[in-house]
Amino acid sequence: MNLNTQIMNDNILYLNEWMKYNESLQGVLQIVGPDLVCNINGHTEAIDISDYYLPNILYNPTLREQIKDKNKINGEDLFRIIRVNVIAESLKNQRMVTENDLYITKMEMKKDENGQSFVSFEDNYGHKFKMAKNPETVWNVYQKLLSTGTKVYLNDFKREVEMVNNG
Repeated sequence: MNLNTQIMNDNILYLNEWMKYNESLQGVLQIVGPDLVCNINGHTEAIDISDYYLPNILYNPTLREQIKDKNKINGEDLFRIIRVNVIAESLKNQRMVTENDLYITKMEMKKDENGQSFVSFEDNYGHKFKMAKNPETVWNVYQKLLSTGTKVYLNDFKREVEMVNNG
């Protein structure tokens, strides 16, 4: 049994237990495949929880107590709390990406409102950069690295620009 299968089995067990204590979760929350599905007034929302361990929310003592009481927390509330936790965990994991994984996906030479040239570029995670110092040199370094036929990694680009600028 792989880790995701074990996580999902545990998630199903915990959700079923929570439903025993708080009947307002029944018919509102369910696990379908890798998703936690919430039915809210005829509208369905879902979030992939295959990499998220539901019992982790029990580390919050207030939430641990509220899950048991239908007057304190309902299915929609619990779904939204879990969704925030899943998204936060995902963002935290994205930040753990090493600089070696970042590469330039788009680069443009532009001019500002004063007619000064600058280079604008974006990496594979959507981070945007602007370089106004020696834009032609920066552009040429990028074109040189691009001509090698591989991705232009941010670390390589930075190193090359620094070598050219520091001469």
